[in-house]
Amino acid sequence: MTSMLQRCFGSIRLIVIYFAFIFLTPVQASDIDTELENALDAYVQLLQTEQDKAKTMLQKLWQRHEQNPAVQSWGRLVSYKITDSFNADNPEVIQPYLDRMLQAAKTTENANALSEIYGTELEILFYQRKINDAIIKADNLQYYLQSATEPRIRYYFNTVLGNVFRQDSQFSRALEHFILALDAVAETDNDATVRRRTALNVAMAQVYAELKNWPQAQEQAKTTLDDAIKYGFKTFIIDMYILQGYIAGYQKQFEDAIQINKLGAAYAKEQGNEHAVLTFENNLASSYVELERYDAAKAIFMQALERAARLKDEYSVELIKFNLAYIQVVQGDHQVGLAQMKAGMKYFSEKDSKAQFEPNYEWLAKAYAAADMYKEQAETLLEQMALQEEIRANERETRLNELQNRYDTKAKAQQITILEQENNLKAQLLENQHLQQKLTMLFVLVMLFGAVLLFQLYRRVRQSNRKLYETNKQLAYQSQRDPLTGLYNRRALQQHMQLRALKRRAQDEKLPLSGLLLLDIDFFKRINDHFGHAAGDAVLIDIAQRLQATCREQDIVVRWGGEEMLLVLDNIDLAHVSSFVQRILDVIGEQAVAFDNQQISLTVSGGFIHLPFAGISEAELDWEKVLQIADMALYLSKTNGRNQVCMLEGLNARFSDVESQLYSDLAGAIRAGQVQVSTISGPGGNVS
Repeated sequence: MTSMLQRCFGSIRLIVIYFAFIFLTPVQASDIDTELENALDAYVQLLQTEQDKAKTMLQKLWQRHEQNPAVQSWGRLVSYKITDSFNADNPEVIQPYLDRMLQAAKTTENANALSEIYGTELEILFYQRKINDAIIKADNLQYYLQSATEPRIRYYFNTVLGNVFRQDSQFSRALEHFILALDAVAETDNDATVRRRTALNVAMAQVYAELKNWPQAQEQAKTTLDDAIKYGFKTFIIDMYILQGYIAGYQKQFEDAIQINKLGAAYAKEQGNEHAVLTFENNLASSYVELERYDAAKAIFMQALERAARLKDEYSVELIKFNLAYIQVVQGDHQVGLAQMKAGMKYFSEKDSKAQFEPNYEWLAKAYAAADMYKEQAETLLEQMALQEEIRANERETRLNELQNRYDTKAKAQQITILEQENNLKAQLLENQHLQQKLTMLFVLVMLFGAVLLFQLYRRVRQSNRKLYETNKQLAYQSQRDPLTGLYNRRALQQHMQLRALKRRAQDEKLPLSGLLLLDIDFFKRINDHFGHAAGDAVLIDIAQRLQATCREQDIVVRWGGEEMLLVLDNIDLAHVSSFVQRILDVIGEQAVAFDNQQISLTVSGGFIHLPFAGISEAELDWEKVLQIADMALYLSKTNGRNQVCMLEGLNARFSDVESQLYSDLAGAIRAGQVQVSTISGPGGNVS
């Protein structure tokens, strides 16, 4: 039955605000009001225990600081005012506040303030379920968030971006922002750190569930629930009860789901959380439907419908009507029930992400079967299959696994760091006590030999500064390099493209062409399986050296992930690109890699595209989207025999007419003659 997993995090703003406000970084004095910031910190603390008093306090702050000229502090105040209005079901006042914030954005270049403004706008769009509008505006927030210095802002609004992309089924981009949020958490060491990590674990548990990775989702939900109980995070406890019930239901463990939802409903009622009670009621009734206990389900749905209407929750009202309509159909009222279900399908298609909307097809198909309308059932199932295929094509599984592993590694490392910091603090306190005793005994000697000690201290400081300088240089290098091959990594590529974008804006897009050549080693898994992973590493190192030796000094060679490498060729001449690509294929394919007295022959497949592509403005088709098209070209090279590069040279149709196919069905666009394409083969031809 259609459930309410998407409602798990409806109150996350109230929670995250609490631990997102600590650890401010210095900014221009004119942009920040210390008195107001301290008052807002106190408001957030009060919000966790006495919401009525906090609301009164916020109103007084608004009356006093409504015209405060410190744009960053003022923006934070307005952001809290908007959130308060939204949670109070007072939507008519939200837009005027947003308009004032967006107007203020024109008066400042402060990245922290701009991130707060555009992040608040994006967050409200998210909670209003205007996902298409949110996706369009996400780039604006990402641009300013890259320059934001405050961990509070980078943590919170990367979390907002992660939730937006998760809602749109762009799971790899969602995970990237959750990782950036985790990086911001790592910069803090205070009472809010544990709560921040727990909030991110809540988001990760939901991602695993939406990806239907049930073992990982169950483990993450259990761990997060244990932490929430341990630290007394009441809202997280509710969230994890909802998620555990959802997971049990999806695995057809309906009796377990019933017990979990009953426990969750009782806990939510105890906490006075009406919205959570509504979610548990809907999910509980859904489990009864799965067990075909329709009368019990209908009674709970009617109770939930009354509660949703009282809470003015339009989405939940439509969801419950959809579920009740299904019961109508199976109990014989076919015409009325199916009409209501089809109305619900139209509503959810506009409000939900594709991944959230897809399960509704299953219940509509079941309803058609119950009504003996088998033709309509078959058509509905075909529509569901098409949507499932589209969802699967949105993300490549290998990149999701890589990002998930990065998140897990960072989370575990931060946990170890927290424990180490606690132990170091205890050791430091003991050491300080001993040091005080020694200082008292040696005070006279220090006075006598002060000059000598000062000189030695000066020398040590100089030595330490030199070591620090060298360490910083090494860290800067490592942060931009792949540790195995020495090639640039994704972080370095992003910085390079950011600089390119700045130059483009400064020169009004009058930049020379750049080329993007995405390469993937053919049958790399066979190399690892046959010769061992050490041989695979040797192949990657050898290929990296060949590529660097073949490219120009100004070109950038990036290890894009696994066995994929990306060449960024600035200031190219399209007339000479084909010969360069041929040289790359020859350099790799003509000479085997020597390893452990064995010769490992190899080839690569690739996709090439230039930037800007086909004369389209980079504001409309940026480098990330262009690279996504190059990835599709790489896939075509693989499927057409490998050891070749698919060269995308231009378009024979308007970009607006062919845009969606470029990302999802490039082969179809090529067959239709809409894309100018050529193929360059490596030595020996196909290797399939």
